[in-house]
Parts: sequence; C-alpha cells; structure tokens
Amino acid sequence: MKSFKPIYSILLSLFLFTGIFAQKLAYVNSQKIFAEYQEYIDVQNKLNEIQSQYQAQYDKMVKEYQDLANEIESQSLLLSPEKKQEKMRAAQEKALAVERFKYEKLGPQGEYYKKQAELGKPVMDKINAAIKKIGDAEGYDIVFDGAVGLLYAKPDLDITQKVLDELNAGLTKK
Repeated sequence: MKSFKPIYSILLSLFLFTGIFAQKLAYVNSQKIFAEYQEYIDVQNKLNEIQSQYQAQYDKMVKEYQDLANEIESQSLLLSPEKKQEKMRAAQEKALAVERFKYEKLGPQGEYYKKQAELGKPVMDKINAAIKKIGDAEGYDIVFDGAVGLLYAKPDLDITQKVLDELNAGLTKK
C-alpha cells in the first residue's frame, strides 16, 4: 500500500490542476512591440534626448570642477593661504553642485526617471489595453510576455503581430 502513495499524490495533483491546463493561452513578444511600435520609439527617442542633455550638463560641470582642481594644484605654491582656502572652498562647492545635479537629474528619484514614467506610462497603458482587447476578443485566459522567460511556445500562440496591428490601427485613426 505504501508504494501507491506517490501515484495517488500525482493523480490528485493532476486532478486539482486540470483547470489550469484547460485554459486558453497566448503570448506576446514585448521586445518586438517596443522595437516596432512607433509611439514607443518616439518616447524612447525623446527620453534619450533628455538624458543626453542632462549628461552633457553633468559632463560640463565635472570638467569645470576638474579644471578648478587642476588650477588649485598647479598654483598651490603661488597662492596665499587665504586665496588657496577660497579656491578650495569654491572647488568643494562645485563638487557638491555636481553631485546634487547628478542626484536631482539622473538619480533614482531624479527628473529623468520622473519624465520616463510620465512619458512612458501612457504608451505602456495603450500596449496593455491592446493586449487585453485582443485577449478578451479571442478568449484567452492568460497572455504571457515571451520576452521575459518563455522557453518554448507554439508560434500560433503568438499574438504579437495582432497587438501591433491594433496599436497601429489606433495611430491611423488619428
């Protein structure tokens, strides 16, 4: 009787999880959507432009700080103690300004990431709405993102092109 316990466990598990296997499944490739959906591409280009501007400002500030530090070092013997102290204070203030700029503009809570959320959320909402619309219309219970760990799926379960068509149909209506 002990040898039948594993078989009962397997049969019970199959019986309990049969509902899961009876569901209609599909998947999308989010990377393909991101690469081909023009509105997403436009947002990414805008974000890249913003990031480049912030990075250029940051690089300029770093160069100014480095120039000041080099000036202090090269003139160290020629400067009076007061003047040297004054320049060192200015260099310290510049270093703090550089770090503050980096944190406020490019840091985890910075303006770039706020802009990313502001510009990206509406596009992601459209993508998710298109996936939901197709999922509901075609009776899918679950739609996976194939770009984040789907190891294998039949190509006929891929609804990526349908999602792109739905998103692009929204663009042509405008």
